[in-house]
Amino acid sequence: MTSVFTRVRKIPPKADQREIVDAINALIDAAILKDGPAQLGIKTVTTSPYTLSVTDQFIRVDCSANVVTIVLPAIANMDGREVTIKKVDLSNNVCVIDADGTETIDGTIKETLHSRYQGITLRGDAASEWNIKNWI
Repeated sequence: MTSVFTRVRKIPPKADQREIVDAINALIDAAILKDGPAQLGIKTVTTSPYTLSVTDQFIRVDCSANVVTIVLPAIANMDGREVTIKKVDLSNNVCVIDADGTETIDGTIKETLHSRYQGITLRGDAASEWNIKNWI
């Protein structure tokens, strides 16, 4: 999910407002570094189970040592958020994506990634379920 702050344009200061505008621009820069491009929520996972956090955005799953299960957080915490999960190894082990409790991913409780570079992007819909945005 793109940070709100990445869409904010900094404003050029007028001579009499330089200190105020510089302080505002510094706050914008700090917010971008905290919530935006510098920390995209990219993580590599090798152990199982791994429960996604609300800050995760892109999960690279290495199943070379074992099957890895990614547990999705409760949908109520992820309304409108997107997460991409991608298997990055050549092994025959799979990556299992497991919805929280009785929640579903487009009607199923689990999805499985079998092949290297196979992935899925999910969008949270707190009113119903995880929706598959696309398969990679």
